[in-house]
Amino acid sequence: MKKIYRTTAFALLLAVLISALTPVPAAARTSYIVQRTIDGDTIVLDDMRKVRLIGVDTTESVDPGNPTEYFSKEATEFTRKTCEGKRVRLEYDRQRTDIFGRTLAYVFVLEAGKEIFLNTEIIKQGYGFAYLKYPFRRDYMEAFAGYERQARAKGVGLWGGGNAWAGSPLEGDQPAVTKTPFEKTTVFVTKSGTKYHRDGCRHLGATKIPLTLGEAVRRGYDPCAVCAPPALNDRSLRKN
Repeated sequence: MKKIYRTTAFALLLAVLISALTPVPAAARTSYIVQRTIDGDTIVLDDMRKVRLIGVDTTESVDPGNPTEYFSKEATEFTRKTCEGKRVRLEYDRQRTDIFGRTLAYVFVLEAGKEIFLNTEIIKQGYGFAYLKYPFRRDYMEAFAGYERQARAKGVGLWGGGNAWAGSPLEGDQPAVTKTPFEKTTVFVTKSGTKYHRDGCRHLGATKIPLTLGEAVRRGYDPCAVCAPPALNDRSLRKN
């Protein structure tokens, strides 16, 4: 009887140890610790997943072979201070990962009994812009676009200091002051489309969103084949 008892006790102890050492499945977890900040819109969690924030884009700071873009260092530092080493929870959209294998998520920083919606804070404070090329939650798309318009109107972050930033890599800490022809040219996009258009194009509808030509190209929109809006290689623009 004692031998059976010892065997049973040993088996129970072994089961407890195995359970303690087995990682909790990602699906069962409700929060994570941010281990590292890659750049303004990408972080690494304590389960080693890279998380790309949905609906927001910041300028590049770690693209190999390219110079650091204007305001990328500030965006990275803002994200680092806001979430690194802190607990976060994630919300997902229809697409869970991108082509690079990164998790796509809305990130909420859990701090002092409140939640900070990191995706929106980056846009509100001018550290990034609303990335609307790929559709996501409609209410979030509308809100993110509105936050960018407010940030631009207030002149905060990368929209401040007289900057006419067009998304091109700029070395140094000083923004460009003179607008390029591409920043003087306005085109229009829709919430779920992948093309940019001239005003009045039949593909626009009532939800048209104005962007400069530079912004539209930077965000990955292609020119509409129907209304044939100006392109970056349009020589007539370069003469203006």
